[in-house]
Amino acid sequence: MSAQDFETSNLDWQLQKIRQQLSEWVELQLSGFDNRLGIPDWGVPPPWVLELTFWVIVSLLVVWMGWQLVYRFYPALRQWNVQVQRSLNQPRGARNLSKTIQDWLRQAQKWQQQGNYREACRALYMAMLQQLNDTQRIPHAASRTDGEYLTLVRQLPDARSYQTLIQVHEQLCFSDTPITSEIFQQCQQAFRQIEGERRDRTGGAG
Repeated sequence: MSAQDFETSNLDWQLQKIRQQLSEWVELQLSGFDNRLGIPDWGVPPPWVLELTFWVIVSLLVVWMGWQLVYRFYPALRQWNVQVQRSLNQPRGARNLSKTIQDWLRQAQKWQQQGNYREACRALYMAMLQQLNDTQRIPHAASRTDGEYLTLVRQLPDARSYQTLIQVHEQLCFSDTPITSEIFQQCQQAFRQIEGERRDRTGGAG
């Protein structure tokens, strides 16, 4: 007998042993259950019932262990789960561009004066989306993610300014990192550069 044949037969023997132990345990539990409830003893369940029970339990254990391994060793999966939960909790129409750029800028100034730099940065981000939509550089799409915007703005002039606003917005959505006045100043400067580039491109119009 080769080593491979021995390993195979040894594995089969282990599985048979486990099935036998499971069968004995199930039989014991069922007999005790019947006695407690006063149910007549109908004898040992058919072998196929014990076999099916064994494989159902094994399958459930394998699925559970696989999920635990994937969830533990793949941070991207955990991040995706967080994003899904946050998107489900986000009010519908949160990205509905129903205001003008000036409306968003006034909103940002209002939040800044109140010391709410998170909402002030969010308003600047929305002003940026409104600007991209108004200029038809990147028309608005409610399903578009920040990751998609980061990819799309790479081809635009002054891409770094767009990236600053988008990355700060990602922090707002997926992190508890405090948004300070310094971060707001960075976002404000980034938006000014975007607007300055747009005015230069259009010859100062608007």
